[in-house]
Amino acid sequence: MKALGLTEVQETSWAEGVALIDEVAHDGEEPFSTVVVTPPMQGWTLVVGPYFGLPHTQQTAHVTNLCRDLSAVFGKAQLFFHSEQNDGEAWLIAEGGRILRRWISEYPELAMGEPFGVERRLLDAYGITGKPEDLDPDSDLAGDWAATWGDCWATTVAEESSIDPTSAAAGTGSISSMLVAAAPTFE
Repeated sequence: MKALGLTEVQETSWAEGVALIDEVAHDGEEPFSTVVVTPPMQGWTLVVGPYFGLPHTQQTAHVTNLCRDLSAVFGKAQLFFHSEQNDGEAWLIAEGGRILRRWISEYPELAMGEPFGVERRLLDAYGITGKPEDLDPDSDLAGDWAATWGDCWATTVAEESSIDPTSAAAGTGSISSMLVAAAPTFE
């Protein structure tokens, strides 16, 4: 929390935290900077909220730098964006102060690094030997890939790289309380 500069910290329940983030993301009534912090889950501490949304281009550079800096301090840091309303998928994987991969389905021109893991395997299955961001957007191959996001959701990448927050909560045993906090503004 200190490394992120979070303030106005309050305790909340798991159910209230989930509802709050849904409200922040969809209703806009709560401040955009509101985040929820989980207790450690399978070795990871999750900080959840649209504040960290890679597809929001006004904050892509900020959250990329933040993730890079956190990975320099903690070894690894990752960001994931998954939309159940088909608004896209995004992930950022950083280790040791270096960005390994950033993918934003809505903005392939903002991609960084090389596909690996499940993303690479699915690209290979589609016959894409390079990166999806290098495809001609008018090609049939790019259209086939984009039509299904290559079946490569952020939750799938998260599960393989660290933890899928949509399925991990039930098995943690420590989901009784979380923290709500305010993230600092960024420029």
